[in-house]
Amino acid sequence: MTDRAINFQEIVEHVRAGPADGAAIVTVDGDGPIDVCQRLFEGVRERTDPTACEFYTSPNVRREMERRLIGDDVAVESEAFLERRIRTDVSMPDDAILFMHPDAVTLGGTITGVHPVGVGTLSIPDDDQPRI
Repeated sequence: MTDRAINFQEIVEHVRAGPADGAAIVTVDGDGPIDVCQRLFEGVRERTDPTACEFYTSPNVRREMERRLIGDDVAVESEAFLERRIRTDVSMPDDAILFMHPDAVTLGGTITGVHPVGVGTLSIPDDDQPRI
């Protein structure tokens, strides 16, 4: 869990709606959490140094990511995005992953516009939904 009082559901909705405050937004779609994380990492890399950024997911998505990493036997050292911290929060929707600098959003949940924010939408088939 994160140690901040942020409603990530509202942040995801705000980013998807296209914030009018001039914030740099990176949006991607993918077939699963690993694919989405890779695309977010590369998309944010085009705008800033991604080594200061972190992933934010729901607990369900994190469990699914761990299952796929173990099942697909992905080597951590071969994927730069896997070196980033992955935070979980119950307010994160199960169909989204955020990738951003910790200071990209205020404690109240407002996007600062100083750092880019990446949001990925998961397109997981119904028979492969994250398990609770």
